[in-house]
Amino acid sequence: MKKFLKITLSLLGIAVIGYFIYVEYQKSASLKNRIHVNADSVLKVGLHDFQKTILLDALSSPMFYWDNADFSSSSKDDEDKKEDKKGINLKPYSLVFYTMKEVKNTLFTTLPIKDSEAFNAYALAYLTAKKVTIIEGDYTYALDEKTKIIYAWNNENLAIAYAPKKSFELCKPVFDDVLLNKKLISDTEHPYLKSLIAADDHVTYVKDSSVVHLNFNDGNAYLSGVMYTAQPKEFKESMKYLATPEASLLLYVDANFSNTAHASSVTDLLKDFSFFEKNNIEADSLVAKSTGIVSLAVKGTTLQTDSIVTYEYDDNFDKVATVALQEKEAPFIFLNIASDTTLKSYLKKQGAIENGVLKALPMYSFYEKDTTSEVSFSTQKETLNHPFKTGSYFFSLSANFKSLQKDLKIPKADKLAALLKTVRINAQQLEGNKIVLEGSLTAENNEINIISQLYFGLQKSDSIP
Repeated sequence: MKKFLKITLSLLGIAVIGYFIYVEYQKSASLKNRIHVNADSVLKVGLHDFQKTILLDALSSPMFYWDNADFSSSSKDDEDKKEDKKGINLKPYSLVFYTMKEVKNTLFTTLPIKDSEAFNAYALAYLTAKKVTIIEGDYTYALDEKTKIIYAWNNENLAIAYAPKKSFELCKPVFDDVLLNKKLISDTEHPYLKSLIAADDHVTYVKDSSVVHLNFNDGNAYLSGVMYTAQPKEFKESMKYLATPEASLLLYVDANFSNTAHASSVTDLLKDFSFFEKNNIEADSLVAKSTGIVSLAVKGTTLQTDSIVTYEYDDNFDKVATVALQEKEAPFIFLNIASDTTLKSYLKKQGAIENGVLKALPMYSFYEKDTTSEVSFSTQKETLNHPFKTGSYFFSLSANFKSLQKDLKIPKADKLAALLKTVRINAQQLEGNKIVLEGSLTAENNEINIISQLYFGLQKSDSIP
């Protein structure tokens, strides 16, 4: 018996040691040759860390998983065989994304191809089914118009770009570097790889010396990190904003447009949104006439009056329009943009404001509020008092999901509101160029990992599709 125990313990010890060797190897192997040498920032999603967390959660709360998990799906062996037939591992130990300064608002990733023949067959079948054209050249590429994803590959690597502009020409220099010139980080002493290898978080973001962590725990997700700006005091240490007490959602931000780099980056971000083009608003004009301070609040509901036009025929068979007024319930939403006095005039000139109503948001009537230096809109016609408050954060978001769903009544979002409690994210400018970021997302069940609660909870028929 003692001999049996010794053998069992020895085998167990070997298995544990082997597992840790495997983990340490994969920590670096899954990141080498995945990131462009000139990457501006990187984001690692620890798929293995997610699996480990869920496994430990299942061991501590087996009944929850027994009641929710579908055991009729394919076994792991079957899944592994399917992956082998693809010629590429789409679920690596860690999935890493990166951005490039030269290609704005675009996310890149690189995956190694294990079997080029199998992958080419898989890619052909997959993209043909999606009616995506495959183009041959120095390497093969395809642009999916619907998902805004660009695929490029050779016999060794698959490079993927998520690009809102969906332009292959913009991404081509990066694809050339990755697929033709192999400009990928292989040195584990590189600062980016050192930071990512050392991080055991579910999600890790790194940019120069800035590091942000996101972890999913029992009943909550927690965000923390320190970021460093290029110059000291790029954001203000405090800001004044229009507050709405006891709001179900409150957002305020001071992007500090007196900093030309901030104004330029926000302009570049906004001009890609079709919303502004459709409403005849130029992003650079909007930014130039604003200070960068915006506050948004949702609190309760209000009544709005809609004009419903119907047509009838009179005794002479002439078509006559009849206007009837109908009251409808709308969420009380308050939007404030700090600006100079020219912004309101500009919005009126462009037709965005007509007869005191913001036309750019047609779902509800947003009434213009006549203030001195602020441009404010509200779904409630009567003016309410929104006191000015001073906050120590230049960005703050807080919401109560149940109250917010009660106010907004978003179709099919009841399940999400039943699963989640609150969200809070704050960013604060401290001394020098240091910014502290902190946030949390809380769930109703404090004993089950929040990822599992959302995954299983949203699978039900009354969930968001």
